[in-house]
Amino acid sequence: MNDIIDRITKMENILDELTTVVEKSDKAMNELAESLNDLNTLKTYYESQYMKDVMADKRNEIPQDLKRGVLSEDAVYTLLTDLFELSNKMEKLSKKIK
Repeated sequence: MNDIIDRITKMENILDELTTVVEKSDKAMNELAESLNDLNTLKTYYESQYMKDVMADKRNEIPQDLKRGVLSEDAVYTLLTDLFELSNKMEKLSKKIK
């Protein structure tokens, strides 16, 4: 009898944990999907206006106290690389789930 109770309790805990993980993952995936327009906006900026803003920064035309991490090549490149790696991870995980 204790084996049955232990097994059911263990499985119930797994179910609860996985339910929470799936709910969090679904929310994160929805947020990422909703951010794709912003990603495209950032890519367009990086391909067109970015260098003009970098040059303006070098000429001290931008206030020094303005947050401007976007003017760093590394910040945008790192974001794009992270997104690419995340998409690969999601693809591999999807195959394991099916």
